[in-house]
Amino acid sequence: MSQRPHAIKACTADLPIELPVPSFSVYDSLDASRPTHWGTESTVVRDWSLQQIAPYIGRIKTTMARSLIYETTQPGDLLIDPFCGCGIIPYEAAVMGRRVLAGDWNPYAVVLTKAKLFAPNSFEEALNRLTQLWLHSREHLKKQDLRSVPLWVRAFFHNETLRSALAFRDSCHEFKDTFLLACLLGILHHQRPGFLSYPSSHLVPYLRNRKFPRNSFPDLYRERDVLVRLIAKLKRLYKNKSLAELPKREVLERDARRFPARSEVQAVITSPPYMNELDYVRDNRLRLWFIDRALPKSLDFVNRRREEEFHNLLESVLERLSSGVRPQGFIVLVLGEVTRRSKATPPESIAQTIFANSKKLRPFYLVSRTQDLIPDIRRSRRECRGTKIETILAYQKAKL
Repeated sequence: MSQRPHAIKACTADLPIELPVPSFSVYDSLDASRPTHWGTESTVVRDWSLQQIAPYIGRIKTTMARSLIYETTQPGDLLIDPFCGCGIIPYEAAVMGRRVLAGDWNPYAVVLTKAKLFAPNSFEEALNRLTQLWLHSREHLKKQDLRSVPLWVRAFFHNETLRSALAFRDSCHEFKDTFLLACLLGILHHQRPGFLSYPSSHLVPYLRNRKFPRNSFPDLYRERDVLVRLIAKLKRLYKNKSLAELPKREVLERDARRFPARSEVQAVITSPPYMNELDYVRDNRLRLWFIDRALPKSLDFVNRRREEEFHNLLESVLERLSSGVRPQGFIVLVLGEVTRRSKATPPESIAQTIFANSKKLRPFYLVSRTQDLIPDIRRSRRECRGTKIETILAYQKAKL
């Protein structure tokens, strides 16, 4: 790898802060601890505003993503992320001038990633799109019959708020506007007045009517103006502007085992589903229902409660993509620890076993193993339970 400076701007223009980005040589011991520049707290204040378009469980730190992208790729290189989640890695890569191919099996993840990568270039353009789509959605408003909406969904909203939100959702689908749909999903539920639901949690949806009883907090149970809150959302998203032009990018809703092979890939950087830790359907159920007006029936393509299934998933994806990685290119995995079954094999051990035993992966060798603490704010479980450590494995392909 070429020598990197120890302090850089992570992209060429308009980043909120300057970030230190040490090279692998600074922490290339296989027992190295977390690089200090990744931080131990939330990175919200350092993020591009678009990274906050909507909540997502299990998202990686933007500071980590920027560092890994910078250390393994150059501007113009192709980067692939087959488990893109809410699009942290693809968006940071695109802003830094890399070409991007991203995908996920989860419709909510795909909506968020597309929204970031194909967002309007300015607040004025976004507001104009919102105005036109809102006017069109009023025609859909006449067709909303809440009797077809499940009771568990209706429990979160005032009837008129729900009718208005569903009408806008229908217009987003009709015009294939994933950006404005993501904005709607981003204000769907929370306990704050700027959101659409009755008092509820921000990440995993559950009502907080015991903490905020209707009799004591009547204002929190009244109809909410969807348009006013969408405009406020746009203002927050464009508080620091995004770049006018991003390189070539593509986002697919696809099982990672069927991800299209590409040649001349410089890096595969991805965070596979946490094994035996998160239920991405249950935890995102309200937003997933809004996307398709029904919960997905076959979304769990891997049972994360079984090591064998996780092993087979990871092996299949790595072998499929490895042939397209060019010599001296990288595969970087961000793997969450297992906490629910202490006797389970750690995901990093599974990954290292795959690289050691697979003939297709033998050209790759481990160049860095790093562990990072997950801030409490990123853990969705009560009392901050769940995965607390991520292990980052970086493999490089040998020269031919």
